Amino acid sequence: MNGFLKQNEKNILYAMAAIGVAGIVGGFLLSPRFWQSFLHNSYFFMTIALGGAVFVAVNHVANAGWHTTFRRVPEAMTTYIWVGAITILAIYLGKETLYEWTYTSYSHHGHELTFKNTYLDSAFFLIRMLVILACWCGLTFLLRRESFKQDATGDIVHTSRSKTWSALFLVVFGITFTFASFDWIMSIEPMFFSTIYGFYHIAGVLLSGTAAITLLTILLKRRGYLEGVGDKQMHALGKLVLGFATFWAYIWVCQYLLIYYANIPEETIHYVKRTSPNGWWQVFILALFLNWIVPFLMLLRKKVKMYENWMLAACGIVLIGHWVDIYIQIFPTFYPTPMIGFVDIALLLGFSALFIFVFTKGLSADALVPRNDPYLSEAEWQGH
Repeated sequence: MNGFLKQNEKNILYAMAAIGVAGIVGGFLLSPRFWQSFLHNSYFFMTIALGGAVFVAVNHVANAGWHTTFRRVPEAMTTYIWVGAITILAIYLGKETLYEWTYTSYSHHGHELTFKNTYLDSAFFLIRMLVILACWCGLTFLLRRESFKQDATGDIVHTSRSKTWSALFLVVFGITFTFASFDWIMSIEPMFFSTIYGFYHIAGVLLSGTAAITLLTILLKRRGYLEGVGDKQMHALGKLVLGFATFWAYIWVCQYLLIYYANIPEETIHYVKRTSPNGWWQVFILALFLNWIVPFLMLLRKKVKMYENWMLAACGIVLIGHWVDIYIQIFPTFYPTPMIGFVDIALLLGFSALFIFVFTKGLSADALVPRNDPYLSEAEWQGH
């Protein structure tokens, strides 16, 4: 990990990883919550890694240079996608626990729902999963490879190729992640449907990914790295977190109000469980506070976006909110009241340690600042 972590921090991460392994073994053998929690944390960390990839791709397509001094941070986050793909594939082993459609066919008013029953087929589900993960792994690998080649040769052709791969990735991501959210999360309730569901989860990727980039950039800067990151970059990151938090809230309200007023049973079943008086409605509202209301109020003023402690707190709250948001998407289907047990905490700690290990290894794969990037001088100027 080349000095990014101190020895005592490595020891803490090893302990977290050990707790995670204990949670996996014990949970698999003893806990009925294991597969729900495994899906929860697998999906959570995959969305953060994808947020890093989207951030890099958007800036390439926009010909933006302001992020160049810390671009290796989101690039290193994307290395987790390969590891995350393995954890996502493992979900297939628990499909009978997570997805009732693996052993049930569906009809409506006596008519078989042919398309739904064909789409929700175990073999087809696995094929879609493999295709989606292969697209993410392949395109993020190509993006990272062009970045390293640009640094090694200084040839601007690699910057041009990065733009091409980025444009392709954004198109593919928009399509594949929508289907991923349908398959892995929404199909937990197979009769539920929402035309805005994919946008809702994409908003979560944008928000959590930008928050993670900001948090990791600040922590690295405090350790003497990324000296070229200045107030202008921090202010820009703060604006993105504020903007994506508001975008997430907009989609949250749109989905809820449209389903509330339409009052279609196939749609309302989702919210009936999540607003039940048995404790779920408090978690439902908590997600809104953590993902939007609190960060919105914290980041509204211009100056606070350049205060590192303030930004760390805001981004930490957003990441907790994203974890709670995914929790409320999964667990109400299976349990009448909210609860967080040992397996949930153990898996969160284990996945956190795994993500940090993979991230720091990816960060040490090349120079922390891409010295031969044509946009570097622009970024360094903005950092002073």
